[in-house]
Amino acid sequence: MKSPTADWEFLLWDPGPAPPRPPRRARLLAAARTVRAARLLRRRGWPEAQRHLRALRPTVRRQTEQAQAIGLARREVPACLTALRLADPEALCLARSYALAVHLTTLGLPVEVVVARQRSSIGGRFACHAWAELHGEVLADIPGVRTGFTVLQRFGSEHVRGREDVRSVRGVV
Repeated sequence: MKSPTADWEFLLWDPGPAPPRPPRRARLLAAARTVRAARLLRRRGWPEAQRHLRALRPTVRRQTEQAQAIGLARREVPACLTALRLADPEALCLARSYALAVHLTTLGLPVEVVVARQRSSIGGRFACHAWAELHGEVLADIPGVRTGFTVLQRFGSEHVRGREDVRSVRGVV
């Protein structure tokens, strides 16, 4: 028998079996940290926001498979963006990707914020864009966003490492 799905789940790219939800307390803390992160970015700027995300410690230690982690992250996007909308209704891509990284890092997922510039200029000016990635998958943005941009910066929490990060540190990859 097929398990029932929510009405909105058709929007997910991989509506397979739902990963286990994080504890309610961790989700509430993630929402609170999302609101604080939006305020920090707006009041103190990008350098302080970067330091905050790099030093952020998760409340939940997750050892999940990549596919399951991506499914969990996609299911948490609406909660994160709702909290962000309350804190900063006019948040642009940098604030959205930063807030999503803070939210998911709190839940123990190794999310990175990617800041990039457009490859071709329009009238001599380059546009910049930011998005969040988990295990190479783009979150809360179109999947093909990487094709038109050159990555300038990529960073995440130093306390949450993906399996590929651990291998590259050891020199295996």
